[in-house]
Amino acid sequence: MKCGVYQITNTVNNKSYIGQSRNIQKRWRQHTRGLDRASALDSGSYPLRAAFLKYGLRTVVSKAGRIGVFEFNIIEECQEKQLLEREQFWIKKLNPEYNCNTWTPAKSQRQEKTKSKFWIQYHNYDKLGYLPAETLLDYDEYEYESALSCVSTNKRAILNAEGDTIFLIVGIGKNPKLYYLWSKIVVEEVEVIDEAEEHYYHAFGNGYLLEQPQLLNSTAFNKFKEFCGNFGFGLMSVDSSPYLDTLQSIAKTKKPQTPKINFFQYIEKFYNQVSQTNSKIDISNRLISRTLGASLYPDNVLFYLAGIHNTLVVFEPNNIVIDYKGKILLHTLDFYEITSNKNDCEVVRLLEKLRKNCFEILFSFELDEKTFPAHAIQGWATVEKVFKYDSVSFAADKEAHGLGDNLAEYQAECSMDRQEAWGIRLSNPVYLEEPVCDVLPPDNVFSGDIWFPQNSQHIEAFKIAFQSKIFNETD
Repeated sequence: MKCGVYQITNTVNNKSYIGQSRNIQKRWRQHTRGLDRASALDSGSYPLRAAFLKYGLRTVVSKAGRIGVFEFNIIEECQEKQLLEREQFWIKKLNPEYNCNTWTPAKSQRQEKTKSKFWIQYHNYDKLGYLPAETLLDYDEYEYESALSCVSTNKRAILNAEGDTIFLIVGIGKNPKLYYLWSKIVVEEVEVIDEAEEHYYHAFGNGYLLEQPQLLNSTAFNKFKEFCGNFGFGLMSVDSSPYLDTLQSIAKTKKPQTPKINFFQYIEKFYNQVSQTNSKIDISNRLISRTLGASLYPDNVLFYLAGIHNTLVVFEPNNIVIDYKGKILLHTLDFYEITSNKNDCEVVRLLEKLRKNCFEILFSFELDEKTFPAHAIQGWATVEKVFKYDSVSFAADKEAHGLGDNLAEYQAECSMDRQEAWGIRLSNPVYLEEPVCDVLPPDNVFSGDIWFPQNSQHIEAFKIAFQSKIFNETD
């Protein structure tokens, strides 16, 4: 972790950007987060980010601090207390063009601070519908560190917050509403976003999630809440509140011991914590929306529910799947229906054979197309672990996944020759007495694909499945 001043230079036009950070590598990730999404500039446009998109940041990657046409260099390492002074020095010396929408000491006419200040930012879950940075979980790749080291506000006061500490407080539910201390950030720079003739501000810095969100509800907190206008003011200074000592103490004692946190599990654990504290708060939809589904051909689903196989094989799962711990619902696709390549006789013969074998397997369990239908949730299992296969471990695990002992052949069969194979170990399979029918998976889902509920119909089907009666040994 390097502390100092950095420069990002566009080698096409020689325009540059100067910034400072207590953790320069993390700040670089903040600059570039989400550039491959269609919504990359939805929150507004500012020069450096627009340049990244225009010139194709991700086109070339080298090990020499150059990505595409941009060079990223640390121009000076210094102590934390010197950051603002040294950043101002380099901005005055180099006059970087991309800093025109960034509020820095060089652009401020105010007097130098004599000491750092403390602020609070309030996040109203019930109004927004999500937790801080939770929307990142909707993407295949996410860097919670970058998002949680950023505070967004329309309060101009944040322009004076460089070097200051901001505590993020989350409010959720009613009767009673629960308030949690969520994270702490030390501001390093503020980006000004122009949108529809209004200004918004993104404050970036070095911060952390608490080890787990800390419930604040108490008599002392209620007085603090009144001091903050019941959090109706948004971002505000809390230097004069005696409750500041409590916030500082909690943030210090609950700082995580490890810098890497599984954000998916962090969110799930928090929702469970909330529901246990106040059972009136309905967070079931949020929990369900983070539950995985797996679509398979009917005979494969039956193998897992019957415990014949206990390991799903998938190719290059995203970070969320790799980190996942919880239930996975088992969903049936069609009975090897011919939807394409109808003129390919070899494909037709293969699908007809697979279809025949599928029905034979169902009949052996006294099931048929009506009692074990396509496009239905048939049950679920618990994900024990997710791990990468090589040729040796794949062969050794052949009884667990039932796909043979030759990984290369299986990859070729699936047209995934260059893709890494991963195993998802399942346990405690549950078989529903009545399948949840007419559940269409997301578009372009094939056998073995893993997915999250993506609409209200999916969420309702998952909830019904978890509430349905199941077969057990005493039935």
